[in-house]
Amino acid sequence: MQLVLLFLFVFLLSFNSEPILAKDKNSLSIGFGSCLHQEKESPILATIQSQKFDYLILLGDIVYADSLTAKDKIPAYEKQFKRKEWKSILKDTLLLFTWDDHDYGINDSGAEYSEKIESRNIFLSYVQPRMPKNIVFGSNNKEGVFYSYWVTFHDKKIHIVIPDTRYFRSPLQKTFLSYFTGKSHYKPSSESSFSILGNEQWLWLEEEFAKPSDLLIFVSSIQVIPTEQPFEKWNNLPHEREKLIQSLYNANTKDLVILSGDRHIAEIHEYKSPNKKTLIEVTSSSLNLPLPLLPLEYDSEWKLGNAYNLENFGTLLISWKDGTLQWKSTIRDKNGDIVLEYDPLKNLSLK
Repeated sequence: MQLVLLFLFVFLLSFNSEPILAKDKNSLSIGFGSCLHQEKESPILATIQSQKFDYLILLGDIVYADSLTAKDKIPAYEKQFKRKEWKSILKDTLLLFTWDDHDYGINDSGAEYSEKIESRNIFLSYVQPRMPKNIVFGSNNKEGVFYSYWVTFHDKKIHIVIPDTRYFRSPLQKTFLSYFTGKSHYKPSSESSFSILGNEQWLWLEEEFAKPSDLLIFVSSIQVIPTEQPFEKWNNLPHEREKLIQSLYNANTKDLVILSGDRHIAEIHEYKSPNKKTLIEVTSSSLNLPLPLLPLEYDSEWKLGNAYNLENFGTLLISWKDGTLQWKSTIRDKNGDIVLEYDPLKNLSLK
């Protein structure tokens, strides 16, 4: 009997689950966003604090500190986390972080970044104390910052899976014109040995997807569904995107949603395939570094409505109704007003 209880304890601990912390016992609120420059004013943080989310997921670029020397990033983290809003947010909200290129290394960097080990240590030294305890980051060799997190809501399991799209990523292939324009535009690579996640992280991801859940929240610092835009995205390595989509289809979950950042615009994509799950991706960017004068929006056969190109953050509201989980997502401006909305029961509406 003692062995059974010990096994059960270890099994439950491995799920890294937290009890429901929602203020309303019938709903769970998750905020998310990306691209928060430490040198820019950030009134949107006060708006986020007023939402009193149960969880807030930072999707990458929590600082802009491009440098070939990792320790040069420390002043940026210091300045970022001196904002008084973080202390207020932490009173009501649990934080989850991942990184993207500007907090990881330099613009669009991947596995080639020479000080990625040092950068990992610095990143974790700032974000880990502000996150729930007992999260295990990366591989057994302490490489990468991928992890998963479980939330128990009533008797339902919500599985948040956050891979690392930087530490192991193979080189990207620039377009011909980008060498002359200086723009970071990329084209799909046909090199089948190239990877976004690397072999060990792929094994981890497949193991995570095999675990049963009622809702899977897949977090990617870069966009998954869109293929048309020329910037960073999963489709720069098309075989990796296809592998991910098939893995999401096969995931042992009743429902799922993809959250992404990076793009300095907010968008919603809906990927439908016959006899498969519909994949919804909600992209939120940027928290305080919009680029409205740049042509960042591209047509896509999967895009719903128009993009929003000013400061924004996302929300994911999960409700408990008639014994089942239901969710809907919004994109909100810096004042908290809804500018985009997706409800699986009602589809997209643009305010």
